[in-house]
Amino acid sequence: MIGKFLFLIVSLSVVLNASLNTKVKGIIGYSAYNKHKNLINYIFKNKSAYYTNGKIDYVKVTSALQNNGLLKLGYGANRFIDVTFTINDNPKKSFKILNDSLKTIGHYYYFTKEANKSDNSLKWTIKLKTKAAINPLRLSQELQKNGCRVVDIQRGSSYKWSYYIDTRNSDIEKTVDLINESSQSVRKSSKPYMVRVSNANALNIQSNNGNNWHPNIIFYDDELNIIDTFKDDSLRKDLRVDVPNDTKYIKINDLYTLANLKRGLTITKE
Repeated sequence: MIGKFLFLIVSLSVVLNASLNTKVKGIIGYSAYNKHKNLINYIFKNKSAYYTNGKIDYVKVTSALQNNGLLKLGYGANRFIDVTFTINDNPKKSFKILNDSLKTIGHYYYFTKEANKSDNSLKWTIKLKTKAAINPLRLSQELQKNGCRVVDIQRGSSYKWSYYIDTRNSDIEKTVDLINESSQSVRKSSKPYMVRVSNANALNIQSNNGNNWHPNIIFYDDELNIIDTFKDDSLRKDLRVDVPNDTKYIKINDLYTLANLKRGLTITKE
């Protein structure tokens, strides 16, 4: 499956003339496709409008399907469905992006049914309890915000879906930018702060008035492999911490509760 996906990524550069209808059929299912074939032909008569850089743009395609009432996702009651994601690069970072994207669009309750890593790729199958299938438009939009691109969607049945995702240009959205800026003030967050850095020797972290926190800091490389950690059980208002070589992301958290950082932080790199 991984090898097939890698071949798919290469082939997509020359598929402008491939049948867009085949991809639509993969999203809405054969029965719905055959029922609405004339409408589908009308919607997608200008096929080139649904390609970006010679590749099918699933945000545009699923948006058109949804706007025309063809994206039927509801089950009427809670059902268990299987969803498989095949990822072609940076498994750890891509896995985090995918998890965050699912939560952002409202899917929290699922468990891993299968996970297979091969070289730099990942195939991950989850079992999800839901009243409606994952909305492919919303998921594609969230992944796009993080530099990921859906390259194929297959609806195996009402209760089985497969997504193939190109993550070679992935980046973590909603990070504190210390690449283009030397200092950032951040507000209260419901999640640990994720900082993106380059060429940093140290961080100065100043908690705003009313904060006292127990530092819990993790340094990652570009693929989200842990390089080092820093933890301090004492209450701090200010902290200077060295940044290890090759650090690309830094997670800033409290050892016990983010409520200790409810006033926000000012983060400055040296």
